[in-house]
Amino acid sequence: MVDVVQLKKWLVAFGALAIGGGVSAALLVVANPARDSIEVYAAARDLPAGASLGADALALERISVTSGRSFLFGRGEESQLAGLRATHDLASGQLIQRSDVMNSSLFADRRLVFVPLKDVPAAAGGSKVDLLVIGGTVDHPTVVPFALGVEVRSAVSGGLIVVVASKQAAAFVYAANAMHLAAVVAEPGAADGTEAAISSPDQAMAAAAQR
Repeated sequence: MVDVVQLKKWLVAFGALAIGGGVSAALLVVANPARDSIEVYAAARDLPAGASLGADALALERISVTSGRSFLFGRGEESQLAGLRATHDLASGQLIQRSDVMNSSLFADRRLVFVPLKDVPAAAGGSKVDLLVIGGTVDHPTVVPFALGVEVRSAVSGGLIVVVASKQAAAFVYAANAMHLAAVVAEPGAADGTEAAISSPDQAMAAAAQR
């Protein structure tokens, strides 16, 4: 006769093994980095600013991405890259973001302007900067946006070299020489700037309290 107590012990043991196996499988799926990996395009070699992004300039790289996928070009989007040019120097292996490229017709109209700045935050080529004008008087200073989302070509001693369209060049040259400019550098992938004019302590405090 089968020992009922012993049979129950075996059933409990098998049940525990089954549950443990299921949990282990779930943990393996969660821990598997391939779940969040995608193939995106990177520079196949060092590319100078203005380089055409043809097939020979691109390489697929598999990476794990939890956010920011929309800023990159994935497999199947090579036709979009084919008609674009690098907006700044790209290092071999660098992932290509949408801010790194521009339509060929727009690229032809780009101009470089030196903007003298003091105490400018670190800004790599291809990053975006918001330029603000500090004005007013000693008793009533003001800060007013001059240009938002301006592309940086490079950071140099005493300021930044920025990229603008030819019709904007004269305005930037004027501002660089006649206005007191300050720079706010955007993090890669950040949204466009929304700075507003500030002309009083109350406005400054109210703006600083916003989230």
